[in-house]
Amino acid sequence: MNTGRAFLAGVVGALAMSVMMALARAMGMPANLEMLLGTMLGLEPGPTAWMLGLMMHLVAGGVFALFYAWGFENLQTAGAGIGSLFGLGHALVAGVFMGMMPMIHPMVPEVLPAPGPFMANLGMMGIVAEIVLHLLYGAIVGAMYVPVRTGEPMGRTVRV
Repeated sequence: MNTGRAFLAGVVGALAMSVMMALARAMGMPANLEMLLGTMLGLEPGPTAWMLGLMMHLVAGGVFALFYAWGFENLQTAGAGIGSLFGLGHALVAGVFMGMMPMIHPMVPEVLPAPGPFMANLGMMGIVAEIVLHLLYGAIVGAMYVPVRTGEPMGRTVRV
């Protein structure tokens, strides 16, 4: 397994998710995973908490990509399609985790609003966003990662 390539792919995927959430916020959707993560350690909401949350999200994206890479290696294939399928499973796990926020986050719901399972408290668009963002993440990780056995350049779908 190429852990460096996997971690980088996960960071890029997580960054793409953060950019899409920033665009959603600009359009009025209050999806702010970075603030949720940054305040989880007790920081008050603000720029420092947001930046810490962004760093936490990027590192978590890199770590989750290692699990994707393990799956790609075992299947001996990678690509945007299979990555998206992994992303769907990831979305299911993350959606349940979002519903648990009031139980694990010291500021939810008193200071920060609870996103709800699958971000359902943001309405149907929250649910769609939660799933689509993870499909995007998976597609990026899958497209950037190629199983080590193949020796093919990054970004190509390979079957061994």
